[in-house]
Amino acid sequence: MKKYIFVPLITCLIIFTSIIKNSTRELETEIFNYEEKIKMLNDDREMILLQNNYLSSPERLFELKKKFFGDKLQTLEIKRFKYLTYNEKRIF
Repeated sequence: MKKYIFVPLITCLIIFTSIIKNSTRELETEIFNYEEKIKMLNDDREMILLQNNYLSSPERLFELKKKFFGDKLQTLEIKRFKYLTYNEKRIF
């Protein structure tokens, strides 16, 4: 009689174990995918911050201005800008 109870119990345990293992494997793959996406986004963020810091420093901007434009660029005063209106739209 013990054999008849023991065999179904063992098969049920094996089935439940396989179901649980399958579900955890799927969760692990999802977690891994999300972690990889987060790593890629962090890398992109770091690259953008590096570019921003590198290009936005005033010294670097002046170096780039001299390198690419020489003396062609001139600084303008804000007071010299005039607003023109055309059909009630502002044009700068």
